Amino acid sequence: MSRILLVDDDEDMLAMTGRWLEKAGHAVIKASSGSEALELLGKGAPDLILLDYAMPIMDGPMVLQAIRSNDACKNIPILYRTGMDDTDLQGDGQVNGVVPKSEGKPYLLKAISEILG
Repeated sequence: MSRILLVDDDEDMLAMTGRWLEKAGHAVIKASSGSEALELLGKGAPDLILLDYAMPIMDGPMVLQAIRSNDACKNIPILYRTGMDDTDLQGDGQVNGVVPKSEGKPYLLKAISEILG
């Protein structure tokens, strides 16, 4: 079972995506903000991070920068989740992919499977 840190400021999206992942057999750790995600990372590294791109105060790129600058977390695979139409958000090569929220469950699970094997 893989541990996935799910980061999203939209509580409905956080709950729905969390259910999808749990039904697929993953252990889910939820964070509703970038700062909460970084705090949770201090308690143990997940196998994968699903990171919302657009969040208030501390957005996805800011969280990504903090993760990549931390030696204990810098190699964790990260997928951006975005509601934006532009899926060319590769974070200067620092993320493992982009999963549009509009694509839904099958697309998300396939992207996760490709990274975690």
